[in-house]
Amino acid sequence: MAFKETNTTKPLAIDLFAGCGGLTRGLRGAGFQVAAAVEIDAIAARTYQWNNRRTPLLEEDIRNVSASELLRIAGSKQISLLAGCAPCQGFCSLTTKYKRDDPRNELFLKMAYLIEDIRPKAVMMENVSGLVHRGKPIFDEFLNILQRSGYQSAWRIEQMADFGIPQSRHRLVLLAGLGFEIPFPEPTRTRSPKRGSALRPWQTVREAIGHVRHPVTLKTAFHHGGPRRYNWHVVRDIQRQVKERLQAAEPGRTWLKVDESVRPRCHQNGYKGFTNVYGRMAWDHVAPTITGGCTTSSKGRFGHPDKRRFTISVREAALLQTFPERYGFITDQMDAVCNLIGNAVPPLYAKQAATSILAALREHDCRKFGTKR
Repeated sequence: MAFKETNTTKPLAIDLFAGCGGLTRGLRGAGFQVAAAVEIDAIAARTYQWNNRRTPLLEEDIRNVSASELLRIAGSKQISLLAGCAPCQGFCSLTTKYKRDDPRNELFLKMAYLIEDIRPKAVMMENVSGLVHRGKPIFDEFLNILQRSGYQSAWRIEQMADFGIPQSRHRLVLLAGLGFEIPFPEPTRTRSPKRGSALRPWQTVREAIGHVRHPVTLKTAFHHGGPRRYNWHVVRDIQRQVKERLQAAEPGRTWLKVDESVRPRCHQNGYKGFTNVYGRMAWDHVAPTITGGCTTSSKGRFGHPDKRRFTISVREAALLQTFPERYGFITDQMDAVCNLIGNAVPPLYAKQAATSILAALREHDCRKFGTKR
């Protein structure tokens, strides 16, 4: 029987480690129906469900989830795409040295075992670039499981800024097809376009958040209905000495350019550690990598480029991750929502990768069933 896609039938996807829904947002935008998702964190699950009300969400430890249960929830044995980004802190350069017995490794390989059992037509995996080196034994095992299951896989380290995400963010991306190759999406932007190039310059901080008005502090927000009432355009209440450090910071410059008298004692006398702390973003450049500390000045260059302001707001961090302006974050806990944003797959990149996957799936099915595109 020839393959025929109808307007009412979308290819089915499953999102593992769904978080607050960045990956799902991109998959849906590309044309997939996310038929099932898994997320253990209660706050992330509430946010995910709020923004994806038609997707069945299994709020469970993925180590206790079976392939048969996922297929039952999805309502089909034919899954076009299994996608996910396992917790990556065990392989991150900002955390402790890689350990083979880190329990998070079990989560990473659980995805591979589910792929082996479910046998989706395609696989997408996103993770920190450190997985290639710090997690090499685990990553090699993941690749071996895919290979023995019949997948043709390829991976690369992508600079998210090349795809329109307004931040410098390097991520490992793996795409695999069951018996066929999946090409990576083509970059749409570059740092310095050559004359005549179709590529546009990287999207800047100004383009992403320059239109956003002045935020409120967390204390003010709680006095007037809570941060969700302000669409999470909320900044932290910061101490006087932190304000002084941010006032001394020049947009785009490192901490080493600030007079030592303003710095904490541990950052004086020839300090050569992290140099982006207490720094400011620059309007006409991309932002630094948005992390779970994205509104805390001591955790990175998260100062606002406008020197009348201090740090970026939670909503501005979400915009720099390419979440829609009205994407709901269903919690009043600032640290929690910042972690949700920092750990997410940028929806814009997810959409571009998923679009490439969908095109490869259609091409493969056309060849398999002998139909014309």
